[in-house]
Amino acid sequence: MDQKSSAFHIYKQTLIRRNAVPISSVYTYDVANKIGQGAYGSVFKAIHNVSQQVRAVKVINKLNIKYKERLLSEITIMELLDHPNILRVFETFEDEENLYMILEICQGGDVFDKVLEKGNLSIDEAFKVYIQYMRAVNYYQGFKIVHSRDLKPENFLFQKKDDLNTLIVIDFGIAKRGVDKLKTKSGTAYYVAPEVLEGSYDSKCDIWSSGVILYVILCGYPPFYGENEKEILTEIKNAQLQFEGDEWLQIPQEIKDFIKLQICPAAQRYAPKDLLSNKLVDKFNQKFQVDQKLISMLTITQWVKFHPLKRLGLYYLATQINSSDLKQQKMAFFLINTSQSGLITQAELASYLKVNKQDIQKVWPYLDCNNNGYLDYFEFIAITLTPQDYNNHLQFIFDFLSQQEKQVTQKTIKSIFDQNANLDSKWASISETKSNHQNTHDHQVNVKNIIEKDIDFAGFKVLMG
Repeated sequence: MDQKSSAFHIYKQTLIRRNAVPISSVYTYDVANKIGQGAYGSVFKAIHNVSQQVRAVKVINKLNIKYKERLLSEITIMELLDHPNILRVFETFEDEENLYMILEICQGGDVFDKVLEKGNLSIDEAFKVYIQYMRAVNYYQGFKIVHSRDLKPENFLFQKKDDLNTLIVIDFGIAKRGVDKLKTKSGTAYYVAPEVLEGSYDSKCDIWSSGVILYVILCGYPPFYGENEKEILTEIKNAQLQFEGDEWLQIPQEIKDFIKLQICPAAQRYAPKDLLSNKLVDKFNQKFQVDQKLISMLTITQWVKFHPLKRLGLYYLATQINSSDLKQQKMAFFLINTSQSGLITQAELASYLKVNKQDIQKVWPYLDCNNNGYLDYFEFIAITLTPQDYNNHLQFIFDFLSQQEKQVTQKTIKSIFDQNANLDSKWASISETKSNHQNTHDHQVNVKNIIEKDIDFAGFKVLMG
């Protein structure tokens, strides 16, 4: 097979299925095992029948949906976003009564719980949390998304109870995308920016909220307080930031000054990338050691030589595997992504691997499968998956590629790429948002370049070996 013909284009959203089959045919969950309550419905612990992966299912009764467009917006945004610190949606199901969202499970409580439990976080703990949520803010603002004008500690969950490095940002239910000025009031009183109260604001409102959250987790109480919401909002409008209380006596002035870069008039607020590159943040940024074999030119060369069907299967698995199982990959991703944008550039990858950029350019079409000019998180995960990571999930991958049939055929692969074609126009603006990169691939994939003949599960196992 000609290697150039085996480089194909596919969106992450294509790999997130919207199923019409009963959820019980894929997942098992017990309504007695409720783990949370979302804006639209209850959340339960669920087990995938084939992979045995533990996930969360949000069950939404259609009769209770007051704002259908808002819900669909949340699902669409979550399908689009691809970042280690943002909640993953794996797939959805629908029947006559309910909509089911299959989500990454987070069983470690939220940041607010941690503050209540401890009174406040230590400086090291606070910045460990801050860096993770600011990375998420930096990433989604690149897509012109304002989180929900409702950033708050309750929306930052931990995947594991005693691991502060597993923070996940949730709740994009009132997020907005692609608008320069927003004109609806929304937000939790303590964390809302003054301009939101005036009804005209932009992405900088999330920076104010981020600063308030850092303030709260450091001392245990908000910077603007009142006996009721009206008093709180009055204090926010006055915006007289104080660092009073015994808790602040032990906190260095440079940290107080850093908070002031965020809790200030909108025009003076720092951008997320500038906050992340601040020397204070860099001091608290953890320096991880990762296995050099995880990502190397050898890894990439082997990836390029993989059968295209194997690469497609690994792309799918990369969108479906729990982030908590990818500790090494997550550390390596941030180590390479020095800009902390959530998107690895050719220059960043070349610098990390200590090779010429031209060497990366040659293999780039095989790495950048959504052709947006960057190496996204799911693309990076796919490349770094080892046989140990995917051998236990071969039936799971096969079921997707075969569309639940007994064989993977050109017809089943075509059905996957037909969904991909439907997304081309829908997401055309994404590349424009993130870069001036121009698509060079033919989006009409010739499935014969992916699969030449039908493959049953036994043959698929050999192909994946």
